[in-house]
Amino acid sequence: MIIEWCVEREKVCMDSGKCLALLLSCWQIGAGSVVQAAGENSVPLAQGTIEIVERQVPCSTAEFNYFFRVFVRGLNDRLPRTAIRNAYVWPQVEVRSDRNPSQLLLTAPKQDYIGDGFKIGLQQNLWIYLDPPQVVYGNYPRLEVKFKPLTRQKIRVEYSQAEYAPVANARSNQERLVKTFGKSGAYIFEHRLGCWRLTQELRSAKTSP
Repeated sequence: MIIEWCVEREKVCMDSGKCLALLLSCWQIGAGSVVQAAGENSVPLAQGTIEIVERQVPCSTAEFNYFFRVFVRGLNDRLPRTAIRNAYVWPQVEVRSDRNPSQLLLTAPKQDYIGDGFKIGLQQNLWIYLDPPQVVYGNYPRLEVKFKPLTRQKIRVEYSQAEYAPVANARSNQERLVKTFGKSGAYIFEHRLGCWRLTQELRSAKTSP
């Protein structure tokens, strides 16, 4: 089995410290419930050793909110969002009509969603719309993001452009939603092979090419 092979290679790598690329390939294979990375206190590879630690990617059906933030931002510097998405986007993503989800518009390769093809981002812990033509001095449009469970193993993530305003007399930087407008869409995540995977994109007429 591939996973057992990776475990055996991990033991060899821990002894030799020369197999980081091999370990990275193994992280993208199995069910994805455990991701391994070099620790912050690792000894440099030139010295012949490297500390291997386990990092948990939140893959249970009860942890979708946390998983989604990892999916958007990445796990850490060694496993940025591109590596996480490469592991957790289904090989072929079905693009369907938001108004009529039974209508298949096209099938897109997962490479389309590894970078900014996925339109939801985080900036200073705020949901933003990753649409480069709309960026003004590095500031992206804001989004309202909603998680709507369809089944225990299937969740719809909806997004809409949004306007927010500060809450009057609030002790912290609290905001209230003023309105939603403009572009909107949705993504479908399903729990497959032991973890959450992006499997569908739902486009409205305003977001369709």
